[in-house]
Amino acid sequence: MTLKKIFFLAITFLISFPNFSQERMNKLINEKSLYLKQHSSNPVDWMPWGDDALSLAKGQKKLMIISVGYSSCHWCHVMEEETFSDEEAAKIMNDKFINVKVDREERPDVDELYMKSLVLMTGSGGWPMNIIALPDGSPIWGGTYLPKDNWINVLNQIDELYKTRYEDVLDYSTKLKVGLKPKEIIENKFESSELLLKIKNATKLSFNSLDIVNGGLRSFQKFHLPSMIDYYLRGGNQFEEKKYSDFVDLTLKNISYGGINDHIEGGLHRYTVDSIWHVPHFEKMLYDNAQMLSVYAKAYRSTKKQLYKREIDNIFSFIENNLSGNDGLLYSSISAVTEIGDEKIEGDYYVWDKDVLKKVLGKNFELFQDYFSVNKNGLWEDNKYVLKRENDDDFFIKKYNISVKTLYSKILESLEILRKSKNDRKKPITDTKVLTSWNSLSIVGLSEAYQSTGEKKFLDKALKILQAIESKLINDNLEVQRSLSSSDDNIIFLEDYSYLISAYISLYQSTFEYNLIDKADKLINKSLSIFNHTESPFLRFSSDQSLLFSDNLFVNQDGVMPSANSVMSKNLFLLSHYTGNREYFDIGKSMIDAITNDLINNTLDYMNWLNVALDYNDEFFEVVISGKKSYQMAKEINSSYFPNILIAASKKDSDKYLLKNRYIKGENLIYVCVNNTCKFPVDNVDAALKLISKKDEKI
Repeated sequence: MTLKKIFFLAITFLISFPNFSQERMNKLINEKSLYLKQHSSNPVDWMPWGDDALSLAKGQKKLMIISVGYSSCHWCHVMEEETFSDEEAAKIMNDKFINVKVDREERPDVDELYMKSLVLMTGSGGWPMNIIALPDGSPIWGGTYLPKDNWINVLNQIDELYKTRYEDVLDYSTKLKVGLKPKEIIENKFESSELLLKIKNATKLSFNSLDIVNGGLRSFQKFHLPSMIDYYLRGGNQFEEKKYSDFVDLTLKNISYGGINDHIEGGLHRYTVDSIWHVPHFEKMLYDNAQMLSVYAKAYRSTKKQLYKREIDNIFSFIENNLSGNDGLLYSSISAVTEIGDEKIEGDYYVWDKDVLKKVLGKNFELFQDYFSVNKNGLWEDNKYVLKRENDDDFFIKKYNISVKTLYSKILESLEILRKSKNDRKKPITDTKVLTSWNSLSIVGLSEAYQSTGEKKFLDKALKILQAIESKLINDNLEVQRSLSSSDDNIIFLEDYSYLISAYISLYQSTFEYNLIDKADKLINKSLSIFNHTESPFLRFSSDQSLLFSDNLFVNQDGVMPSANSVMSKNLFLLSHYTGNREYFDIGKSMIDAITNDLINNTLDYMNWLNVALDYNDEFFEVVISGKKSYQMAKEINSSYFPNILIAASKKDSDKYLLKNRYIKGENLIYVCVNNTCKFPVDNVDAALKLISKKDEKI
């Protein structure tokens, strides 16, 4: 090769080297997860969770960094930008550790186990979750967001400890794992009347932790906590406690009025950073909106308040317009952050400058700014406003001397103007990940909305999602896939089965197509065979826990989403009624017996369990309707709020368990039964409603 050619190649290499460095990719580049892809260009040698990473750590006897987050997590993005993109931090991580990135939404088992570890080590949790672990994955340190210098300091200290005091590190890890072992189960088989009294007392005690001024849980931040709202909605009705009902109305009103609610495009943000529901962390999650759709639908059935009906429509519009894919399935989330050039700005898409509002709204501005607190009460930061309401409509009707129709017309006109003006704004990134469990929660929410309003758009959407799940996420062997984008590790999760079975049952009570019960029955048998554990009444979290440092992962606490076991216990209860399978009832009841101490002593962590415990231990109605008008009659009963009934209906004779021997040709009959005892059938809805409403009378 000539000297001239060598010189030319050298210059070419030097010119291209910076680009080569910028485009350096790690092993996340081929992953389907948006969150993992967002870290694929980091100088950190990230690997996805799996046997390869664990084997490499064991082979090189290196500590592991296991970093867990999700695509719409704001502080995950901050740490990625500040720390994981930094060459100095990356060099230490690469030289001394095996580095693993985990999408918590695709691997909830990894997230759950390490989150338990983090809470045990530090007393609290959150994301990004960063765990330092031994080569077998056993945790020895945990934390959440850390600035770069703090992170580097931690890494160097832990590495030094590992090299110089290995036995102490190993001893700490061993003790931590002992603390993570499932606690001994103490069954309490109370008589129903005794347990019911304990539940009522526990409910009163937990009420003291609630915020009766602003709604929600008394705290410096506000999360929706749909299971809690749902339970107190039921408690207000079933226990006839007005203060519970008032608390639910206050909470739902303030969520609807607050900045946590996107008044322009609909949909609820994940939580607020204050105690008054005003300034949100701006990400939007499907699971929040799906569950709150259910809650608002039930509240609307209970109160018929138009505010709740509007929120049902707003959440539906948000899901329809922002989270719906072409294949019929729903996307998981929308980020809090808008990326404008190299800048990542939190909330930019959702907040408003007063001068912009004046210009865009013109003559409508005066009323709008008053209605949505474009004043000191709605101010966020940097002269930006987060829209929130403080007064009811009657206040503005009187103040401006206008009719309710005129008020709504002007507000809707302004919202539409602003909606169109946002076309010029850059939207935050949508994570198009599809999760079976979250789609199933959405089916339940849409089904509840249909039952509450009778509007077919909700039912059509629910059936479309279910059809897509059946076609894309369930195989012939009834194995339910976690996600369309999950890796080929063949691990399946109880959560997906529990929520999907719940969706089938809910849709049956909207359509009365009995094949939905048959499908739920088959899925529950499949799930019992996969997740059953011989030493526990509870079902295991996942089908394969061989790569986890603990192979007995059970999750029973109800969080922002209800635990899969509490949902499964409810499914077993309902299907025992629909199919007559007493074994289902016994399995579900054994879960209640085993969880009793927890739900009585730590009520706020077991809100959905409390709801399910009421099914097993208080009055529960079976309403069976037969005849040509049975579906219409069922629809009328469904429009009223009864938390403790199930409905079965058929237009013709049927040999199905609940429907058998109920049909008389030419007649429309409603059978109301409670605790296996039935009243004589009635032939009209009003009479049936009276039987259901008279809770204290023996049937």
